[in-house]
Amino acid sequence: MRLPEFEHLQPSTLDEALGLLAEYGQEARLNAGGTDLLVSMKQGLVCLKYLINLKEIPGLDFVTCEENGLRIGALTRLETLIRSPLVKEHFPVIAQAARSVAAPPIQTMGTLGGNLCQNTRCLYYNQSEFWREARPDCFKRGGTGCQAIKGGARCYSAYQGDLAPVLIALGAQVKLARRGAGGQLLRRWVQRTIPLVELYTGKGEHPIGLLPDEILTEIEVPRPTGLWGADYQKLRYRGAMDYALVGVAAVLNFDEQECIQAKIVATAIASAPVVMEEAGQILQGKRLDPEAIARAAQAAYDAAHPIASIGSTPIYRRKMVRVLTQRAITRAWGEASGQ
Repeated sequence: MRLPEFEHLQPSTLDEALGLLAEYGQEARLNAGGTDLLVSMKQGLVCLKYLINLKEIPGLDFVTCEENGLRIGALTRLETLIRSPLVKEHFPVIAQAARSVAAPPIQTMGTLGGNLCQNTRCLYYNQSEFWREARPDCFKRGGTGCQAIKGGARCYSAYQGDLAPVLIALGAQVKLARRGAGGQLLRRWVQRTIPLVELYTGKGEHPIGLLPDEILTEIEVPRPTGLWGADYQKLRYRGAMDYALVGVAAVLNFDEQECIQAKIVATAIASAPVVMEEAGQILQGKRLDPEAIARAAQAAYDAAHPIASIGSTPIYRRKMVRVLTQRAITRAWGEASGQ
């Protein structure tokens, strides 16, 4: 497969990139590491005239720790998150999740912003153009049917990112920039800040809720209070390269031995990361023991409804939601208690 022809645009500032995005609209796409977008272009899934490269824009590749928490630039590479002393010291679960993404060559190229904004995937969509010619277009290709579920009334492609569930469980927010009236930025870098969970629409056809002229510039991770622990568990066919079949992040906050807050977030079971509200509520106000953990894992199982759009069977993947939730909670608890 080869890349189709396109014009490569290299802005040197964020303002210039926003101007190009506003000028060319749907004919252009933003490129950071390119590990997701370029593959889609080769498969004929993305057709564009202009590729706006963000790599050379200064000020978007950084990791800083402040009193309120961690600030990470959208162009920060996954390898940087894995190696960063600040991340390892204050939020080791972020490094853990970044390390689980693909393999080292991809981690060297891929960026945090690109990982968060990756497209949803489906066995019937992420194929070569030759393969897709034998099937009618699905919702994600502008058609009127779903190939994964016969008679499905919507797109069931799955979001399989690894960092989003961890950052959502940590309560992260993202900063989004766009040009204002008269072609000027409303503020120097950003117009609005939203919780990361709100970035995801839950719609397989259009999973990322960025406005057409917006760029994700920064991620803010608040510092947890008191004792806390976190863990991320991932199921995949191989130990490297593969996307998650199921992923579960758990972040627990404690007051002495009692859990005061628990957030459980799953990936690869729907078109957006899924916050397991009931599973977290079961743990709140409890002294964690095997029985409480098992009940929380069962609640996560009850809330999970994966479908056969990304490999394996829905029954097996749903069972593994329970298994991974139990493991993630247990390890997060052990980290917080020093066990």
